[in-house]
Amino acid sequence: MYGKSVLLIAWCLALTLIAFCMLPAVARASSGPAHTETLMAGPYLIDVNLYQYPPQTDQSDEVTVVPQQSNLHLSGLILMEPGLGTDAVELRSPLSPSGQSGTLVGSIRMPVRGAWNIVIQLNGTRGAGQASFPIVVAAPGAIPIWLGWLIALTPLLGIAWLVWHQRRYRKKLLARVANPQA
Repeated sequence: MYGKSVLLIAWCLALTLIAFCMLPAVARASSGPAHTETLMAGPYLIDVNLYQYPPQTDQSDEVTVVPQQSNLHLSGLILMEPGLGTDAVELRSPLSPSGQSGTLVGSIRMPVRGAWNIVIQLNGTRGAGQASFPIVVAAPGAIPIWLGWLIALTPLLGIAWLVWHQRRYRKKLLARVANPQA
């Protein structure tokens, strides 16, 4: 009698878990950068792309530095300087060329939340250049996104079970009314 209801609830729960485990992967699979800064680093006009904005503590974030003139071949590094009120040390990350387009790729990872200054230092045929921009690093969420969604949607399983149970109860009552001798 209750075997089908337990099976139905198990299937609903399994499908819900599968759907929400895939949700964060779909949400993060964007094709472009989350934030772009256009800066003048000495003689070079560049776009700095961040692929997670705001960045979170202890998570690597990909950074691309794209010169406005594609024929430039640059090298450089990223300095991450803690801002006012942020108790941390300066961090460095190298920038490496990505193909023939002149684009430089690197990653940033700040271990402390708060205000930071991202400094891009470049070297090229026109000399050295430097540019910076402020950023605020966020703390990670209290619970994972998938767990939050699971907790939020759990009452829906109870509502689905209640609707199914009431529908079954109504069918039994209608069967009794239609056949009063049983």
